[in-house]
Amino acid sequence: MTQTAEMKAEGVARTVDREITVGLCSRNRKETLKLVLESLADQSIHPDRYEVVLVDDGSTDGTGEMAKSLDVPYRLTYGYQPHSALATARNHGIGLSKGEIMLYIDDDVLADHHLLEEHLRAHEQYQQCVVNGWVNHVETAEIPEKPKFTMADISTSFFWTSNVSVRVDDLYRAGLFDESFKEYGWEDQELGLRLMAIGLVRKTNYRAIGYHIKKPPTGANVEGALRLAEAKARTALHYIKLHPRQRTRFSTGTYPPRLAWATFTNIGGLL
Repeated sequence: MTQTAEMKAEGVARTVDREITVGLCSRNRKETLKLVLESLADQSIHPDRYEVVLVDDGSTDGTGEMAKSLDVPYRLTYGYQPHSALATARNHGIGLSKGEIMLYIDDDVLADHHLLEEHLRAHEQYQQCVVNGWVNHVETAEIPEKPKFTMADISTSFFWTSNVSVRVDDLYRAGLFDESFKEYGWEDQELGLRLMAIGLVRKTNYRAIGYHIKKPPTGANVEGALRLAEAKARTALHYIKLHPRQRTRFSTGTYPPRLAWATFTNIGGLL
């Protein structure tokens, strides 16, 4: 779709003039984010077919200035909000978007040259679906000549926002992201349950590749990793409270046998 059209989704009128929107949310990751935005400039489809919507979640490192000064061939829409949470930022981005399809990648995921083309191709082939691409973990901020599979690449998530696309009208039909998630973790999985509930199915396109920059752990980043893990544990409990079922307990690792094993192995400092 290249011409402006009016689209109604659950009573919301929105202008659609792009086939696909790349939704990005970021906070204080200016240098890595710049590489991601530049990778999105090198796509196999014409820039008039897509846009990038960046929501800045209260950055203090000059992210906004960088984004506004960047020279890219696609339309880059910048939105700022005081520091809140990913669910709020993603809903903010949906409101700014003018694409028929929303593709989510994280602010540390470099886009393969064919990423957008492959997501669009999958949506042309399948209806009523979410499309998960391949999240290929790399240790350096470079796109490899040929992706190399790692065990960390395996995911059974229905809706994982490191590399997933869905029609925007389906996001509205499902009710958007739940803004009661105030910390890191599980807000995408929770929306995935509601997307399933409205009849969407999961499709995977391994040609739609995003390269997740996952540097080896060092002493310098242990504290930050622990903070994220603690936040994710708290939001896991919130997720289970919203959806108390077997699927959420298995996905969060809070099913009885695993909890019992965790308790046992921590008694007396065995592990």
